[in-house]
Amino acid sequence: MSDSEDDISSSGSVTEAEDLEEDIDMEELDVTELENIHSDDEGLETEETDKKREKHFCKEIWQLKKLPYSAELEEQANRHFIMIKKGLAESVLLNDAATGFCHWTMELDKYIDFYGRRFSKEEHIQLIRLFLPLVKKGAIFRNVKIAMRTLYTLLCKKDFLTRQDLVIEWRPLMELYVEVTFKNLEEDGLFLMPDGFRSDLHTLIFYARPYFSDNSVQELLDEVRPFMCIWDESCLRYWKLLDLFLCTAMPVEKQLTHGSGLWLDEAWYWYDEITNNSLFETQAIKMFARLSVECPGHIDWTDKLDLIFTRLLRALRLGHVTGLCQIFNQEYGSIWLVFMMGTKAHERLMSHLRDLFSQVESFLHPSNNGLHTQHIMVLLSKLLSNTLLRLKRERSEKSQGRSRTLPLIPEEMRLTQDHLNELVNMMLPSLKLIAFTKTCKELVSPAFRSACLLCPKIILPVVLDMVYPALETLVEPHRLLQTLGTLLGVLIPLVKDEPDAEGKTYRTHVITILNSLLPGLDCNDISKCMVTYQIIGVIVNMIPIVDCSEAVHVRCDLTEDEKELCSATANFDSIISMIMDRMFDMLVAVGQTASTTSTHGSIAAKTGNNIEDQIFHRGTLSVFKGICRNSSTELFTIAINKLYSLACEHIFDSRIANDVIGDMIQVACKFHPDIAFQKFFKLVISKLQGCITPEFYTEEKVEFGILWWISIASRMIKIHPKLLLENWHMVETLMDLVMPLKKCTVATEKALNVLDNVLDQLTSIQINSLVERRKMYDMSTEQFLAIRHWAAPVEKKHWNPEWIIPTEESIDRATQLLRKWLVPTIDALNAPTGMKKKELLHHLYLIRSALLGSCFSLPLLEGKIIPLTDSHIINPEEEMVTIVKPKGTPEISIDGKNVRNIILDCTIDLIDWLLEHRPDDVKSIQEAVAILKSLPLNRGYTKELYNTSSTSYRVTKTMLCDKLAGNRSNIEMIVEEYVMLLHRKRVAHTQGWHYNENHKRLQDKLLKVATSTYSENRSKAQSILLSKLREHPYSYKLIVNDILAFLEPGNDVTHEQLKGALYLLIDGKKQSLMLRMEFEQQAKMWPALVRVQHSEKPSIIALLETAQNMIVDNYESYRLKYEWEPKNVEAAWKLLKAADENSPLHNAQMLRGPSEETLAKYKNLLTEKYEKSKSNYFSLIEQLFVLANNATLHWRPLDMAYSMLSMQVRRDCPLPDNVVKMFVRLLINDTVKTRRIASAVVASWLKMTKPKAVKREYVIPYKAPNTSTGAKHPIPYGFRSDNRIMMYEEEKLPKTDEEWDSFQFCCKQNWGAYTWPKKLRTYAPLKEQTAIDRTYEEFSDVEKYIVDTFQDEKFITRFRELFSIEMKKEDELFNAVNFSLFQGLFRCYGEVLTQVFRTQLEILLTSGKEYEQKLAAEMTAGLMNGSKLWKYEKQRRLWNWLDPLLTKTFEVMKEDGLRNWGVSIATVCGCSEARMLKPLLDLLFKLVERPTDNAYAASSRMFLIQSALCQFEWRGVELWNKLVGMMKGSLVQPFANLRDRVAISLVSATWYDLPAVAVDPSLPKHLHPPRISEITDLYKDLLGTCWDEVRMVRDVDITNGSTGNASGSTSLSVPNGETITHSASSASLAEVSEVKKQARLTLRAVISFVFNTCNQSYDAYPPSFIQLLPLWCHYSNDVGDEELQKTCSALCITQMEAIFIPLQHAPEVIRQFQQILSSQCWWKAKVAALKMIRMLVFSNRFVFRIHRDDIGMILVNSLNDNQIEVRERASDALSTLLQSKFFETTPELVTKFSTAAHSKDLVQAHGGIMGLSAIILASPYSVPEFLPGVLMTICRFATDKNATIREAVKRTLSEFKRTHQDSWREHEQQFNEDQLMVLRDLLISPNYYV
Repeated sequence: MSDSEDDISSSGSVTEAEDLEEDIDMEELDVTELENIHSDDEGLETEETDKKREKHFCKEIWQLKKLPYSAELEEQANRHFIMIKKGLAESVLLNDAATGFCHWTMELDKYIDFYGRRFSKEEHIQLIRLFLPLVKKGAIFRNVKIAMRTLYTLLCKKDFLTRQDLVIEWRPLMELYVEVTFKNLEEDGLFLMPDGFRSDLHTLIFYARPYFSDNSVQELLDEVRPFMCIWDESCLRYWKLLDLFLCTAMPVEKQLTHGSGLWLDEAWYWYDEITNNSLFETQAIKMFARLSVECPGHIDWTDKLDLIFTRLLRALRLGHVTGLCQIFNQEYGSIWLVFMMGTKAHERLMSHLRDLFSQVESFLHPSNNGLHTQHIMVLLSKLLSNTLLRLKRERSEKSQGRSRTLPLIPEEMRLTQDHLNELVNMMLPSLKLIAFTKTCKELVSPAFRSACLLCPKIILPVVLDMVYPALETLVEPHRLLQTLGTLLGVLIPLVKDEPDAEGKTYRTHVITILNSLLPGLDCNDISKCMVTYQIIGVIVNMIPIVDCSEAVHVRCDLTEDEKELCSATANFDSIISMIMDRMFDMLVAVGQTASTTSTHGSIAAKTGNNIEDQIFHRGTLSVFKGICRNSSTELFTIAINKLYSLACEHIFDSRIANDVIGDMIQVACKFHPDIAFQKFFKLVISKLQGCITPEFYTEEKVEFGILWWISIASRMIKIHPKLLLENWHMVETLMDLVMPLKKCTVATEKALNVLDNVLDQLTSIQINSLVERRKMYDMSTEQFLAIRHWAAPVEKKHWNPEWIIPTEESIDRATQLLRKWLVPTIDALNAPTGMKKKELLHHLYLIRSALLGSCFSLPLLEGKIIPLTDSHIINPEEEMVTIVKPKGTPEISIDGKNVRNIILDCTIDLIDWLLEHRPDDVKSIQEAVAILKSLPLNRGYTKELYNTSSTSYRVTKTMLCDKLAGNRSNIEMIVEEYVMLLHRKRVAHTQGWHYNENHKRLQDKLLKVATSTYSENRSKAQSILLSKLREHPYSYKLIVNDILAFLEPGNDVTHEQLKGALYLLIDGKKQSLMLRMEFEQQAKMWPALVRVQHSEKPSIIALLETAQNMIVDNYESYRLKYEWEPKNVEAAWKLLKAADENSPLHNAQMLRGPSEETLAKYKNLLTEKYEKSKSNYFSLIEQLFVLANNATLHWRPLDMAYSMLSMQVRRDCPLPDNVVKMFVRLLINDTVKTRRIASAVVASWLKMTKPKAVKREYVIPYKAPNTSTGAKHPIPYGFRSDNRIMMYEEEKLPKTDEEWDSFQFCCKQNWGAYTWPKKLRTYAPLKEQTAIDRTYEEFSDVEKYIVDTFQDEKFITRFRELFSIEMKKEDELFNAVNFSLFQGLFRCYGEVLTQVFRTQLEILLTSGKEYEQKLAAEMTAGLMNGSKLWKYEKQRRLWNWLDPLLTKTFEVMKEDGLRNWGVSIATVCGCSEARMLKPLLDLLFKLVERPTDNAYAASSRMFLIQSALCQFEWRGVELWNKLVGMMKGSLVQPFANLRDRVAISLVSATWYDLPAVAVDPSLPKHLHPPRISEITDLYKDLLGTCWDEVRMVRDVDITNGSTGNASGSTSLSVPNGETITHSASSASLAEVSEVKKQARLTLRAVISFVFNTCNQSYDAYPPSFIQLLPLWCHYSNDVGDEELQKTCSALCITQMEAIFIPLQHAPEVIRQFQQILSSQCWWKAKVAALKMIRMLVFSNRFVFRIHRDDIGMILVNSLNDNQIEVRERASDALSTLLQSKFFETTPELVTKFSTAAHSKDLVQAHGGIMGLSAIILASPYSVPEFLPGVLMTICRFATDKNATIREAVKRTLSEFKRTHQDSWREHEQQFNEDQLMVLRDLLISPNYYV
C-alpha cells in the first residue's frame, strides 16, 4: 500500500452546517479552497471560443491565462490529465490497486487543485464511476478513504453535473455507513478504522445525495422505517439515516410522487408529537431546512409556524428559565426560516419574526447580559448571513442560464428590496443593542456587515450615527472600540454606496471618517490601533486617492452628490500628510523606547516580534501600500517626501523600526521606482560609504547604525530587475561595501540578505503592479474621474498584468555575482583545515543565501534516476515537474556545471570533515544541514511560505470583498494577489518521483548527522531527513535498513546513535516510518523496536514508550486483499475513450489501453500481492510471537510485543493458534496492563471465531394494513394485533423443552413497533442451532487448549483472584470487555465450562467485597448471554443452580454492588428478548414479591426489575402491568429512597403512554400500556386532605359570577365575598393528623412522579398533570413542612414554569388558572399561580396568542384582588407580557387603569395604580409616545393619603429612573418642559431621593 498517502491532507471534512451554507452559496461552495475566486459565469475568450472550450472542459480557472507561461501550462495540463486517465485506467486494468492507483488518484487531486474542473462532463462522470464501486460494505481501508476524498472533491462543486447526467446508488454507501457507525468494530476489537474514515464517508454522502435516484426515497423509507421505534435507541438510526441519505434535490413536479410527498408529513408528525426529550429534533430541522433550500417554495409552512416559533423562542433561554428547554438548532433553523421568505408563508412568518424580536429586544440591553444574549446574537447573525447567501444564490441563478443541480428559486419567491427592508427594519432595534454587547463581540461586525449588504440605506446611517459620537468621546474607550469594529464591517457597502432616489450617497463620510480616525493610531492602546489600521487600510485600498476637486469646475456631468464628493477629495493631501505624520510619530516613539525597555527587540535581536510589534508593522505597511498603490503621483510625492525626511533624520537600535522603514522604502520603490529608487538608493549608498570603515570588517560587534543601513539596503533592493541592471554600478558598489568577509555574525547575516534579495530579483518571476493604473491616476479629471472608480472591479477581459521574467542579461548578472562571491567560498570550504569556526559559519551563510536567492533559476539536482517502487504503472522518467516559467527562460550554470551539484558536493564533504574534526561545531553543522534542506527541490517558494501567503490572502479578501456581489466585484489587488498565489502554488510544489543518486547521497548524509553526538545537530537533521522522506514516496525503504542497524543489540552503537535512530522511526505521529502501510517494512521495524538493547536511561525508555503508544493510538488495519468490481473495469475502459476526438485531452496513442498480452501478464497480480502481503503479515506476527515468549527480555519490550501483537487482530485474517494460546495464558499475567490486553484480544478472537448461528426468516402471520413496505403516513405505531407476536405473554410461552427448542425468538426490540421490514431475519429456533451445540471432541486444537486451560483449577483460581483485585476508582464499573470475554466462552463452548465457572461463581456470589461482586456480575451476564442459544434442556440445568445463587445474592446485596448488578441485568436483557429470559424475570419478580422491612432491600429489588424491564421496552408491557399491579398497594412510602424508586418505576412503566400511540381494542387489557392518567388517579385518591388544605372550590362555575370577579369581565370591581384567610393556622399545622401525614407523603410521591415524568416522558405536559396545578401553587408556599415546600417550589421553578404547553392543552391550563385565581384559596397560592402564568405565557407565546383575551381577563381581574401581594404579582405579570408585546398598550387600557386609579375604593385604586405601573415598567429602555402621559397620571398619586398607593408610585418612579438614567439625554426629548419639571421634583426632591 502506498505510503505516499501520507501526503494527503489530514484535515477533516467541513461541518454539515457549512455544507448547507454551500448549498445556498452557489459561487463559493468551498471556502477552504482558493479556487472559489473564479466566477462560474465569466469567460475570457470570445463566445465562440468559450462554447468550443465548454464542450471540452467543465470549467477553467481564467486567472491561469494571465500567467506568463500560460501556453506551456496549458500544454502541460493537457498531458498531465491524459497521463492521469491512462494511469488510473491501467491501474485498474493491470491490477495495480495499491501503489499505482493511489498515486494516480493523488495526481488527480493535484490536477484539480491546480487547474479546477478542466475536463469534460463525460470524463467527470467516468472518473466518479471509476471510484464509486470502491466505496462498499467491508471496504474500511485507507485507499478507500483516499478514493472518498477524491470523490467528494469531484462532487462538491454543484452545477457541473445534473441529476440527469449522473445517478449514484445509495445502498452501497448506506451499507458502509451503517457498518462504520452502528457496528462496534473498533470497540469489539474486530477492526481498526483509518482515522477520520467516518467523517469522510459522511461528507461523501452529503455531496453524493443530490444524485440519488428518484426511487431512492421510497427505498430508503422501506429500509429505515422498521427502526422507528420511538422507545428504542434505534429510532436515532432512523433519523440519522433519513437525514443523511434523503434526497431532497428533486424538481417540484417529482416531489409529491417521489420526494417530500412520501416523508414530510411523517417527519412533521414526529417533530410535532414528541414535545419533550426529543432525541432527533436537530435531524428533523436539518431535513426541513434542506428541503426548503434544495426545492425552494415547494412547501407551505404557514400552519406550522406557531410550533416552529414556540420552540425557537424557548431555545433562546430567556427569562432565567432553568427547566426543560427545546433544542432548536439555530444554524439549520435560520436557513429554514430564511427560505420561507417570499413563499405563501411570508406574511405570517414576518408577523412571527416581528413578535419574536419584540419579545427578545429588552433582553439584549447591556444590563441584561446573560446566557440568552449569546443565543439571540447567534440567531440574528445566522438569519442575516443566510439571507445574504440566499440573495446571492438568487442573483447568481438570475444571471446565469446554465443547467443546475438544484431546482431554481421560483421567480415569485425571490426576495425584493421591500422584503429585505422589512426584515432588517424589524431587526434594527436588536442590532443597535448588540453593537455594545459584552458577549460574543465577534458576532457584531459580521451581523452589521450582512445587514448592510442587504439594506445599506437603513444600516449605514445607524452606524454613522454611532461612529461620530464615539470618535468624540474620551471616557468610553470600549464603546469606541466596538463602534470601530462595527464600522469595519460596513466599510465595503459604504465605499460602494449607490445613489438613492434623490441621488444621495453616504460616500463623503468615507473621507470624513478617514480624517477623524487619526487619533486612533495610538501605540498605547494596541486594540484601538489595530482596528484603526484595518479601517484606514480598507479605505486606502478600496478608493483611488486622487484630488478630484477640479472636476467641479471643469465637468458638467456631475450630480450634486458627486460634486460634494469631489470637493471633499481636496483634503486628500492634508489627510495623507497627517496619516504619515501619525504613523511616523508612532514609529519614532517605538524606536526611541527600544533601547530603554525590553518591550521591543534591538536591531541585532533574533527573537520573534511580540504581538504589538506585529500589529504595528503590518498595519503601517498595509496603509502605506494602499497609499502608494492607489494615489496619484502628486499625493504619493507628499508621502514619499515625508518618508525620505524620516529616513534621513532618524536611526534607532530597534528591529521593528528598522523593519517598518525598510519595508516602506521597498514599497515606495516598487510602486513608484522612477521617483523613489534613485532618491533612496543614493541615500543608502552615501550613508554606508560614510559609516563603513576598515574596522567594520574586523570588529566582533558592529554598531547598530551600520546594521540599520545594511538592513534598509537589503529591503530596498527588492525592486524591478530593470532598475538594478540600469544602476548596476551602484549595486556593485553596495555589494563591494557589505559583502567582504566580516567577523560580526549579525552584520554578515544582514549583508547576505542583500545578496539573497538581489539574486532573487534578478532570477525570479514577479508581477509588476500599477503599470496602467498609475497613468490613469495622473490624468486630468476630464479624462478620468477617480470618484467613479471607487472599489472598481477588475475587467478580466482587459486586465493583462505585466510580468517580470528573468532575461539573459539578468541571469548573466546573477551568474557574475555567484562567480564573484559563491565560487571562492566553495573553494575555501573544500579545504577547511585551519579555518576558524566563525569564518566557516559565515561561508556557509553565504552559500545558503546565494542558493535561496537564485534557486528559481537553478536547474534541479542531476543524476541517475533511482526507481522508488516496482509498480509497472509509475514511470519516474515520465513524471512531470510543474512548469513555472516560459520556455526558453535562461537558467544559471557555472562553467556549464550544475550549481546545485557543486553545492551538494561541497556541503557533503564539509559535513564529513566537521563530524570527524569538529563535531562540537554545532552552528556550522546545523547550517550545513539547512543547506541540504533547501538544495534538492526548493525553487524559491516553500509549502510553508505558500500556506502563510494563502492565509494572508484569505484574510485580505474577507476584509475587501463584497460577499453579495461575489468574485465579480474583486478589486485589482485581490485578483493580482490570487494570480501570484497560483504561480507560487506551482513553485512550491515538489516532484518526488525524480529521485536520483544525489538525493540518496543527501539522505545518507542527513542520516549520519541525525545519529551523531550532539542533540541539536540530531534534532535538526532528523526533521529535515523525515521531510525529505515524505517528499520522495517510498524512499524510506532505501534507508530503513541503515536506521535499523543502529537498533540491533549486537552492533556497537552509542547511546546518541540509538536515540537518533529511534527518533527517526517514531517522529511524525501518523506519518512516522514505523506506521507505513507495508507489512514487509513493519516486519523489519517492529521486531527491531522490541529487540532494542535494554537501557535504564530515561530518554531511551521514554522514546520506546512513545513508540508503543503511537502504535496503539494510530495503528489501523491495513488492507491485505485488493479487488476490483466489474464496474471499476467498465469505467476504466470508458474513461480511456471519454474525451472527444477534437479535445486537447484526447490522445489516441496514449489512451489506446493495454494489449491482450499485457492484460494477461498482470491478470493474477492482485492474488500474488495478496499472498505476499499475507506472508509478510504472518512473518511479522511470528517474529513478535518469538520475542513475546523470550524469557530473557525485560518486561518493557515484552509489554511492547504484546501491544504490537494485539494490534494485529483483524476479522479478515485469523490470528495464528500459537498467538491465541499465548494470550490465553496471559490472562493470568501479573501486570494489569497485560491482562487487559489479553482480555481484549481473547474476547475479540472468540467473537470472530464463534460458531455461526443459524438465521432464517421470521414468518409474520398477519401484517396490519399500512405497516409494511410502501406504507403511507399516518402509520399506526404501538400495540397492534399484528405485532402481538413480538410481545411477552406468559400464557402463550412454551411449556415443554421441545416447544422451547422449536420457538423462534426475535431479539431486537424495534421490530414491529412501527413498520415491518420486507424480510425479517432472526435466529432460527434452538433445535436448529446445531453448530453451537458442540461437544469437546468437536472443538479444534486451539479451542481444546482454551477449554483445558480454563478447566485447570490453578488457572481458574488465579484468574478469579486477579480479575477481582481492587484497582482504580474507574475500575469499579462493570467492564464490558470482561463481559464480552465470558460471553464468548459460553457462546463458543456451550456448557463444557459451566461447572468450572459455577465453582468460581459460588465463591464470588457469597463474597461481600465490591470487586468480587463486580466480577460476579460480569461473569453472570456473560453466562446468561452466552447461553441464550443453547438447547433449552441445558438452559434449564443452568438456571436450576444459578437461580438460588442469584436469589440469595440479591437478597443481601450491598449498595456498592447494586449499580454493577443493574448494569449486568440491563446488558443481558438488552441483548435478548423477554421470553428468552423468563427464568431471570421469574427470579426478579419473586424477589419483589418477597416481603422485607428493609427499605433499601425493597428499593434495590425494584431497581433490578426496572433495569430488566426497561430493556424490553414496549414488548414487555405485560410485565410492566404486572409490576404496576404489585406497586398499587405501596404507592406511598415513609422512606424517601423507596418512595422515589416506586415513582421512578411507575414513570418507566408509563413511558409508553403517548397521546397518539395505537392500542388495538382487541388486545387483552394486560397488553395495554399503563397510562399516566391512571397512575395520577391512583395518587389523587390518596391526596384527600391535601385538597382540603388547598380549599379549592372545584365546581365553580366561572361564567355565573358567583365568586365576584370571576365573571370574566375586565372590570376592576371589588369581589362581593369576604376576605379569605389561609385555612390552616400555624398552630393547627403543628398537630398534623396521621391522615394528613399520609396525604403529604402521597404528595411527595406525586411530586417525584411528576418531576421524573417530565424529565423522561416524550409528552411535555400530560393532561392529567394539569389538574394538579392548584396543589403546586399552594404547597410551593407551605409553611408547615419546609422540605415539602422546597421540593414543590423546585418543581414549579424547574418544570412547571418552564414547560412546553402543547396547543391542545392550553385551554385546560387557562381554566385551571382561572379557577385558582377566582376561588377563595390562600393568597400565596394565587401569587404562585400568577408567577407561573407569567413564565408559561412568556415561554409559550405562540401557543397562548389565541387565548390572549382570557389571559388578559385573568390578569386584570387579579389586579382587583383583596390581597396586595396578589395585585403586585399581577402587575409584574402584566408588565412582562406588555414588554414582550404579547399585549399591546392601547389607549383604552390606559384609560381603564387611570379611571380605576381615581376610584374611592382603595383596592380598586391600588389596582389601577399597579396597572399603570405595569405599563410604565414595560418600557425599561425606551420612552414610547404614550409613556409621558401615563407617567404624569401616576405622578399625581405620589402624595396620595394612602401609604400603599404612595409606596407603589415611589417604587415605580424609582425603577423608571434606574432603567432610563443611562440614556436620559435621549429619553428626555420625549417629554415637554412641564413634564420634565414634575419628574425632576419627584425624582430629586429631598423627601424622595433614591
